[in-house]
Amino acid sequence: MEEIITASGLDWTIVRPPRLTNRPHSAKYRMSEGRLPLFGVSISRADLANATIAITEKHSASRKVVGVCQ
Repeated sequence: MEEIITASGLDWTIVRPPRLTNRPHSAKYRMSEGRLPLFGVSISRADLANATIAITEKHSASRKVVGVCQ
């Protein structure tokens, strides 16, 4: 699927999270271009949503793959 998205002419961003948890929102997460940050084993769904919105609003990750974890 990623090959189809990356080959398209669209403005895309792929966000790769590790294991999702139901922990509350903490606003503490780490991002790394192309892979998960070291020792990134989980992230809460709330923090993933927050990170995805932040990535999208900044347009800094346009046409990139971003790993997000706590």
